[in-house]
Amino acid sequence: MRIVESVRSAIDSGYLSIGDKLPTNRELSSFLKVDRSTVARAYLELSRLGLIDSQVGRGTYVSAKGKPADAPWQYSRTAVKTGAEAGSKVDSKLDWNGRYSRYVDGLSGLINRLPHYGEGDGISFAGGIPAQDFYPSAEFKKIVHSILDSESGDRMFDYSPFNGEPALRQSVINHLGAKGMTVKADELLILSGSQQGIDLVANLLIDPGDAVIVEEPTYFWAISNFKARQARLMGCSHDEEGINLSEVENALRRHAPKFIYVMPNNQNPTGLTMSLNRRRALIDLCERFNTPILEDDYSGDLCYEGEPLPSLYSLSQGKDLVMYQGTFSKALCPGVRLGWLAGPPHVLEKLSFAKRTSDLATNTMAQVILNEFLLRGLYQEHLARVNSVYKRRRDAMVASLEKEFKSFPGVEFLVPTGGLFLWVSLPSGLSNRELLNFARNEKVVFSPGDLCFCEGDGLNYLRLCFIQNDEATTRSGIARLAGAYKKYLDYVNATASGLASESPRASNHVLI
Repeated sequence: MRIVESVRSAIDSGYLSIGDKLPTNRELSSFLKVDRSTVARAYLELSRLGLIDSQVGRGTYVSAKGKPADAPWQYSRTAVKTGAEAGSKVDSKLDWNGRYSRYVDGLSGLINRLPHYGEGDGISFAGGIPAQDFYPSAEFKKIVHSILDSESGDRMFDYSPFNGEPALRQSVINHLGAKGMTVKADELLILSGSQQGIDLVANLLIDPGDAVIVEEPTYFWAISNFKARQARLMGCSHDEEGINLSEVENALRRHAPKFIYVMPNNQNPTGLTMSLNRRRALIDLCERFNTPILEDDYSGDLCYEGEPLPSLYSLSQGKDLVMYQGTFSKALCPGVRLGWLAGPPHVLEKLSFAKRTSDLATNTMAQVILNEFLLRGLYQEHLARVNSVYKRRRDAMVASLEKEFKSFPGVEFLVPTGGLFLWVSLPSGLSNRELLNFARNEKVVFSPGDLCFCEGDGLNYLRLCFIQNDEATTRSGIARLAGAYKKYLDYVNATASGLASESPRASNHVLI
């Protein structure tokens, strides 16, 4: 990108020094006669490279010389070696920069993309967790007391087998069987949440430089995990039926990826559910190119309309093609950090060993308690209750968006049949990061959609979680968001006319 190289050259030549202030996105886009989103992407990349730092209320400044593009490890490692060889006196504080791994370098730019949220932000649509008012704390309390009072209560304090408590493993096999999935004991691994499944598969399959196909947009923490391992991400767009198969086939032919990561149900962040025909076609395509699939069913139990579709795992059984993971956290409560990973036995054997190198065993207490919750039929009762409530909350957000944004052309959103999120698009050229500053002043926040793109695109998208707030709070929050959007548009129009004052900034927040 020419903007990135120009700023890098200016820093390397000494024309720009540490502490120098850079133009705002709007100022630079106006000067260069380019779209503001182009400048925003350039600033994101410069931040990832460690060359600039953006602080809300202050602006964007040159932060360091960065690492040279042709030798990203030369500065830090040479400095450590030289200091040791010379035996020279060094600063009393240890220089950690020369000791971080390439894994950390892969994380640095992603960390800078995360907005900081605080208690003063008001109504939040930014998270991705269940509503606290439906946590089954009373049921769990009864279960804990009954287990502790029983003769076998002491088993909660032992190590669990590395692949999970046998009783819970059987309960999960039964749970998946009710969904039409046949899973054998040697094909299942209990996880400390589904995020661990992503991490284990990445550990098992990704070497630096390997290609991985992902949906675009996709789950931010999957992007982060794969990039931290120096993977090359091949983002494939969606249509109304799911991932674009022509783009997938092109990536399969050109890049020979290690695997494909997809969320067929209630995809995060779009909320899309892949059609049955698209699922079958994706399996056929991956079988033809001999490429495995990591299927993430993070919220498959949150279904509000229609019958659940069969998983990729079910449709491909007998082909050793799919690793399937799910979790109880999204439907139940985030404190239950338990999930599962199913796949071919020879793959699960290696994944199980990789898990032992990570945490030895999953939390025994949580497994014992959850298993009892499942055995008593409480999970299905809980699902019936929350699916009814979350459907109403989704409908309340949809109705509020239709009401509050009807006078704003170009604002569109998708209505999911399940899950947690609504995906909203603004007209091209607008910035979700700038809107977020206006929204904070109205005491409402959301998740910027660019987090879900591999290279920081998608600045005109928002992700809204609809399950966390009751209907009245949702209506109030969407009204506030619409008010913030109007003020943002007024500011954009005034800026175009040269009449605007500085964009509002919320203190104590860092936005890149």
